[in-house]
Amino acid sequence: MKPTQQRIDPAKRTILPPEPELSAKAARNIVGVFLFLLAVPLVFEIAARFTPSKTNLAAATVRSGIQWLLLHGLNEGNKTVHVGKDRWLFAQHDLDRLVHARRQGNEVHANLMKLAAQLKAQDTPLLVITIPERAALYPEQIHPGRYAGVIRLKDEAARLAELKAAGVDVLDMSDAMWEARERPPAYFAQDSHWTPEVMKSVALVVNKHVREKFPRLGNTETPIINAKILERSDPGDLALQLDPRHASRLLGDEEADLISIVGMDPSTRSPIVLHVDEQMRVYDDAHLSFGGGTAAPQAGFASQLATLLGRPLDVRGMPEAGETYEEKKLVIILLPMAELVP
Repeated sequence: MKPTQQRIDPAKRTILPPEPELSAKAARNIVGVFLFLLAVPLVFEIAARFTPSKTNLAAATVRSGIQWLLLHGLNEGNKTVHVGKDRWLFAQHDLDRLVHARRQGNEVHANLMKLAAQLKAQDTPLLVITIPERAALYPEQIHPGRYAGVIRLKDEAARLAELKAAGVDVLDMSDAMWEARERPPAYFAQDSHWTPEVMKSVALVVNKHVREKFPRLGNTETPIINAKILERSDPGDLALQLDPRHASRLLGDEEADLISIVGMDPSTRSPIVLHVDEQMRVYDDAHLSFGGGTAAPQAGFASQLATLLGRPLDVRGMPEAGETYEEKKLVIILLPMAELVP
């Protein structure tokens, strides 16, 4: 049986106040403030374009403030940096590669095939070590989900097979880095470079591979070196792309412990040539992330591998046309997988 509702006493009725109305003057004030907030950064940006210095302090300050609001309010980056889960940063061109969008081709694979033929003619082995990029190794930070392995493009297998068919010794580190990507992390959250710990683990794998296949190239004597631990902090190159002036305030700094090695300087007389690109010279080049000043810390992949092999290496940039390898016994190329597959 439904309960009987009590009658409302007319004397106790509640009188609702009228809905507030926005006056025309108040509306104009709000619109004026909104337009002012939009115009201020625009004026500073225009001023920065026409002043002699592109580092106009006022424009840079406004830009930093706007980026702080975008990141902390909307979790948004800019046109070159994507903000993922847990504030992981990714270069937009890396994401473009994964979806085959707006990525221009390169000649790296074709040049490798030519180099393989050149070295095969002079009976010099070529070892190519491929390293996966951050976006392929940490896809869950871009799109939530459970992933069984490193993200690969269909062209990767074909490109690697062509190199092997041409006589190239290929050491693909993708699966190994996937298995060990959390112990410790393979990459930083705010920087595009690999961590020192994973860099050293790759150097250990390469050292073992070279000693097993080319035992005469590994020195059995312990080299005389001077090693020193360096504590470094850096906001990360991707964070600097978001805010060049105040990247540390935007997201804070990341920490890295480097092992600086003195006594294994590169030598053109070495029988082993190591080709590395800019991304792989981190910890050796003071101008890259975690450099810590003007002096190169000598803590990068080349220094680590040279120490493990017990001999200096002939360290060069990526192969260029016309390079010679006379009296060389082994050529090693440390190559980001992103460069192999356009």
